[in-house]
Amino acid sequence: MKTKVKLVEGEEYAIRAIRGFREEGHSLNEIYVLAHDNDRTEGLSRLTDTNTIGVMEEGMATAFANLFRSRGDKLRAKMESLGISALEAERYEKELDKGRIMVLVWYEDDTRTFERTNEDLVRRREHPEDVAIPPMGGIYMSGPGGGPGGTV
Repeated sequence: MKTKVKLVEGEEYAIRAIRGFREEGHSLNEIYVLAHDNDRTEGLSRLTDTNTIGVMEEGMATAFANLFRSRGDKLRAKMESLGISALEAERYEKELDKGRIMVLVWYEDDTRTFERTNEDLVRRREHPEDVAIPPMGGIYMSGPGGGPGGTV
């Protein structure tokens, strides 16, 4: 398996990174989002129909161990489960601490994955609605009074 990573400043740039990976021929099943704040990760994943790193990617032992880890340790373990080295995961986690968002692709290193016909690429460009850019001001809304627990 191979991993490509893009660190971005906000939701709009995360959506652009997702579009970029889609234009390279990656399916939404191969694209993951990760932020330091779990609500931000979940909200962006739901909005863009991308993945979060869960038990299927981590394995049962890591997922169970994550129940007892700090948020930073969990993030690094999740990154490592998708092929990122421990040293890189530490560096990336520091960037997530600063509010950045990680968009990554985890895919089979199989040249057939990237053999796309011209027709397929043209069709993809004609349907940019795969990932909608939300209105400015953020995509995460709090509960009714501005408190936590709201919906996207």
